[in-house]
Amino acid sequence: MHYSPIFITATNTDVGKTYTSLKLIEELGRRGLKVGVLKPIETGVVDEPLDGAKLLRAAQKTNPALMSFTCKDIVPIQFELPASPFVAKGKENIDIKALHVSFEKIAKISDIVLIEGAGGLMVPVDEELYMYNFIKEFGATALLVTHGNLGCINDTLLNLRLLDSLHVKYEWCVNLKENEEHFKEVTLSFYEKKFGEVLIVQKEMEKIVNKLLV
Repeated sequence: MHYSPIFITATNTDVGKTYTSLKLIEELGRRGLKVGVLKPIETGVVDEPLDGAKLLRAAQKTNPALMSFTCKDIVPIQFELPASPFVAKGKENIDIKALHVSFEKIAKISDIVLIEGAGGLMVPVDEELYMYNFIKEFGATALLVTHGNLGCINDTLLNLRLLDSLHVKYEWCVNLKENEEHFKEVTLSFYEKKFGEVLIVQKEMEKIVNKLLV
């Protein structure tokens, strides 16, 4: 059975997209699914794409067909400058068709493809293209990863409002990598009152995946 792709994004850079993606791969693999991965664009690449390499190694454990794939196959566009793709690309053009070719190649050998964005939803790729556009480009369900530090309510609500405006299917979760007690004290009660259920990456990955696969 083939599932719709999942686009992993976050409220900002360094919130935990790759960490969450690795947890997703692990849970999906536990269920016997062959996972494919695509990181359309990665910046800050010197020798190899660091995030892309982690994703490929993890996915290969669930999907032997990926053993012949390289980092270039799953990170088709790479830039050395650690900046938004719009800045890092300089005068180069972003070839969207090439991204679709890469996606289709991976999708053919996978039960599900995880697509990891760069930075947050509003990261510019070029003058008219933003990271959020990839959700519809690949017909994906979005998974928004938010943090648990002070300010996360504002960050989360702004991103959820954007996702609502896009009319895409999405779920969201909290990467609670630090300050768990502080999160419970100052944030959790609001989330529970507004949303009911709050999914924590470290504790409820099984439930997160269940929602994404519906």
